[in-house]
Amino acid sequence: MDSILENKCSKIKLVITDVDGVLTDGGMFYTDKGDIMKRFFVRDGMGVTLLRKHGIDTIIVTKEKNPIINEWYKKMNVKKLYDGI
Repeated sequence: MDSILENKCSKIKLVITDVDGVLTDGGMFYTDKGDIMKRFFVRDGMGVTLLRKHGIDTIIVTKEKNPIINEWYKKMNVKKLYDGI
C-alpha cells in the first residue's frame, strides 16, 4: 500500500454502519410461522474482525429491533449496537 493511502487509513478509528442492504443483501426470509430471517454475508463479518484486529471499532445503528441483529452483533464482537433508532 502506498504511504499516502496508509496515512489516510491510519486515521480511521471507527466504522458506523446500518444492517439491511449493507451487512445483508436487504432481503428477508419468512418462515411459515411469520418469523423473519436475515442472511448476513460472511465477508462482512470477516471485515468487522479485521477492523477490530487493527484497532478500529464498529458500531451498528439500525431502525429495526430484531433478535437476529442482536445475535450477529454479539457473535461479531461489534463494539455497540443502537437498534430501534
